[in-house]
Amino acid sequence: MIKQIGTRARQDIERLLGDKVFLETWVKVEPRWRDRPQALQTLGYKEQDY
Repeated sequence: MIKQIGTRARQDIERLLGDKVFLETWVKVEPRWRDRPQALQTLGYKEQDY
């Protein structure tokens, strides 16, 4: 999924600029983020979503 997001973002940027670009994508993971409802809320998830 992350690769697909990066690919689509790169394609959108290339269309916008009219030239090839190199887009590096990285993900920083917070330890045990799934176990903490507050961490999920900061990502935009509401209680009924999870």
